[in-house]
Amino acid sequence: MKLSWKIFSNTFLVVLFALTLEGVVLLSMTFHKAYLLEVEREKENIENIHRELVTLLANDSSALYKEPTKSIGEAIDILKDNWYEESYRISDESGKVLFQNDDAGFLDKECGELSLYRIVYRVDKNAKGYILQMSVLTELLGQPIKIEVHKDLTQIFMEKAEQQRIFIITVIIVGAISALINAVNVIKLTKPIHKLIHAVKKIRSGDYTERVEYKEKDEVGILASDFNGMAEQLEEKIRLLKETAKKQEELAGSLAHEIRTPLTAMIGYADLIKRSKMEEQDFLYAVNYIISEGKRLEALSNRMMQLLIEKNAIPNYTISTVQNLLEDALEAMKPVFDKKRIAVKRSSIDFPIRADMELMKNVLLNILDNGGKAAGVNGEITIETGCKSGNVWITITDNGVGMPKEEISKIREAFYRVDKSRSRADGGAGLGLAICSNIMNIHKGEMLFESEVGKGTTVTLIWKGSIDEQDI
Repeated sequence: MKLSWKIFSNTFLVVLFALTLEGVVLLSMTFHKAYLLEVEREKENIENIHRELVTLLANDSSALYKEPTKSIGEAIDILKDNWYEESYRISDESGKVLFQNDDAGFLDKECGELSLYRIVYRVDKNAKGYILQMSVLTELLGQPIKIEVHKDLTQIFMEKAEQQRIFIITVIIVGAISALINAVNVIKLTKPIHKLIHAVKKIRSGDYTERVEYKEKDEVGILASDFNGMAEQLEEKIRLLKETAKKQEELAGSLAHEIRTPLTAMIGYADLIKRSKMEEQDFLYAVNYIISEGKRLEALSNRMMQLLIEKNAIPNYTISTVQNLLEDALEAMKPVFDKKRIAVKRSSIDFPIRADMELMKNVLLNILDNGGKAAGVNGEITIETGCKSGNVWITITDNGVGMPKEEISKIREAFYRVDKSRSRADGGAGLGLAICSNIMNIHKGEMLFESEVGKGTTVTLIWKGSIDEQDI
C-alpha cells in the first residue's frame, strides 16, 4: 500500500470513528434522558393515585363499617375523575380488576416480581408501538391492591429512530467532506515526496543536476533541503571523480609518451649497433645516447615515485632560518646560474622558521630551476621573504618570458608543460610543480603564481612556519 493511501485511510478512519462515537454517545444520552423523564413522571402518577386513595379512605369513617373492597371501589369512583388523563388499572390480590380506564391497553405480562410498596416497570413492543407499564403492590384497608399505569413511549422511540437516521446522513455527508479534504491534504503532503522519488530516479539514471523545489519549513521541507544538499555534494564528488579519472588518463597518456620517445630512440640505436659495423665515433655516440636516455628514464621513474610518496608524506619538521634555507638552495643552483650568468637578488631579512627543510629545499630548487630556464642567459631572479600572523612567505620572481593566464591553473598538473619543446630539451617531464604542490599541501600551505607574457613570473610560497626567536 502506498504512503498516500495509508495516510488517507488512517486519517479517514480516525475521523469516522470519532464522529460515530460522539454521535452514538450523544444519541444514547438524549434518548436515555427522555426515557428516564417519562419513567419518573409515571412513578409520580402512580404515587399520586396511591396517596389520594390512602388519604380518602383514611378520612372516610364509614369505611370502618363496610366491606374493604366496597369502600375501595367507592373511593375509586370518587377519585377517578382526577385521573382521566392517566391510563391506569386497579386490581385486587386475586387479579380481579376493580377499575380500568376504558381506553387502557395494558399488557398481560407482569412487570416483574412484586413486593409491598416496590414500584416495578418494563417496556414492551406491541402492534401499536412501545409501551411503558408500571406496577406497585400496596395495602388499602388491610387488603392487597395492585395499582398499574402505562404510557405510550412510541414517540420517544420514533424520535430516536429519526435522530439516528439524521445522524447516519450527517456522518455520510461529513465523512465525504472529510474524505475530500483529507485527499487534498494527502496529495499536497505527498507531492514533494513524489518529487523526491522522481529526483532519486533521475540521479540514479545519471542526471546529478536534479533538485527538489519545496519552500515550506516543515519536516518534508527539511528532508527536501537535505536531499538537495546531498545531491549537490554527490554531483561535486562525481565531478571530482570524473576530473580525477580524466587526469589519470592524461597522466597515463603523458607517461606513456614520455617513456615511448626515449625507448624508441634507444631501441633504434641498439638495433643499429647490432646490425651494422660502426665507426668508433658513431658507436660511442650511440652508446652515450642510449645511456643518456636510460638515465632520463631512471630520473622520470624516480620523480614519479617521489610524486606518489610525497603526496601522503608526513613532514619531518625542524627549525632553522629562512636565510639558511635560501643559501642551501642557491648553493645547489650556483653552477647553473653561473653558466647562464643569471643574477640573483635576495632580501636580507632573516627570521626563524619551522618546516621539513629537505622537502622545502626541493620546492625552492624546482622553482629556481624553472625561473632560471625562463629567464635565460643574463636573466635576473629576485627573492623576497617575510612573515605575518604566523605565516612565512617567500616570493621568487624572474624576468623571463612569462606565460598566459589561462596556463596558470594547469601548471601544477603532472606532465603539464607550458613550452613542451623547451622542457623536453632541458630534460624536464613536467612533474616538478606537481611535487612542489604536494609538499606545500602537507605543510598546510599553498603555492601562488602570477605571470604576464613578456614580463616574467612570480611564485609565492606561504605556510604556517613562523616561530618566536626564543624557540631556536
